[in-house]
Amino acid sequence: MKKIIMIAAIALLAVACNKNQAAVKKLDGTWKATSVKSTEDGVTVELIGTFVTSYTFVFDGCKLKADEFCNVTSTLVSPFGTETNADLYRVVSDGETIEMKDDASSTTINTATITELTKSDCTLTMSEGTGADLVTTVVVLEKQ
Repeated sequence: MKKIIMIAAIALLAVACNKNQAAVKKLDGTWKATSVKSTEDGVTVELIGTFVTSYTFVFDGCKLKADEFCNVTSTLVSPFGTETNADLYRVVSDGETIEMKDDASSTTINTATITELTKSDCTLTMSEGTGADLVTTVVVLEKQ
């Protein structure tokens, strides 16, 4: 009986890792934001075309191992200038969540729910705060 439980646990772990790696493989490449909507106090604002001229992400595909992160570079262009950030990311929770942090030593991890991920489209949903201070941002990306 112990052997059956152990085999089932290993199989479940392998399937979970495969879903995370499949998501990393789909993310590999350059993505352009077609929409960035932020909702606060019931008011939704589209940032692309107003406060943001363009927003791109370049995800480096990698062989994701436990507790490992891959590289991602984001470039945000606004009327105020251009900001480029080199960060780290990983996909967890059976390919349903992306975690990002500034660098390998950073203990702060930002998370987003992957609400859609195909070879050409990706939608990420992030929430910050609680109650009256809740801000939800939805980023729609298109593969370039």
